[in-house]
Amino acid sequence: MLRRVSGRNQLTGRITDIKMSGLLAQVTMSVGGQRITSIITADAARELRLKTGQIAIALVKSTEVMIVLPD
Repeated sequence: MLRRVSGRNQLTGRITDIKMSGLLAQVTMSVGGQRITSIITADAARELRLKTGQIAIALVKSTEVMIVLPD
């Protein structure tokens, strides 16, 4: 089950790459054959247990892209 959020720009895709560097993680996803990349905290990436190949949702807000996992 997906948590309800107010953001409507949700893009479901597959994580293709994760690069951790210090306090940040660069997460790249493939969505409909296109790549989308988000910079999130390394703590958030570890807490979400993000892994390459995993299905996730990119939640797009005007200046941000957040990663959401289905429950």
